[in-house]
Amino acid sequence: MTLKEFNLQELVCFALYSTANSMVREYRPELDQFDLTYPQFLVMMSLWNEDSVFIKELSHQTYLDAGTLTQVLKRLEAKEFIERQKSSVDERAKVIVLTQKGRNLKQKTSHILEDMACKVRLTAEEQQDLTSLCHKILSRLKK
Repeated sequence: MTLKEFNLQELVCFALYSTANSMVREYRPELDQFDLTYPQFLVMMSLWNEDSVFIKELSHQTYLDAGTLTQVLKRLEAKEFIERQKSSVDERAKVIVLTQKGRNLKQKTSHILEDMACKVRLTAEEQQDLTSLCHKILSRLKK
């Protein structure tokens, strides 16, 4: 592809970038009600799926780098949604654990993903196909 052939509308990277930005903007008003950012919401969803995890595992699950994740965890801890506890397996390692307030947040925010699905209006098959393609791209870029 030469420079003259660049058409943003035909670039996969631009389609992914602009879609991701638009989706995060759509989440913002909903998440603002709970004083959450999108990265904080990702961490909470990961913990609702699997509580009591090592920071390294949480980073792997959310694709947040160590620096970003550290800041997200500090803010979630300040809001009393999570606690850092010493691991029973490795005293040097910290485990991230949901507090009761953090567990209660799950029910309060459960409508957010459904609301977004209604806005996007993809069929189940389209959603599965898109997710699969995104994971395929991600796995190839992570090599």
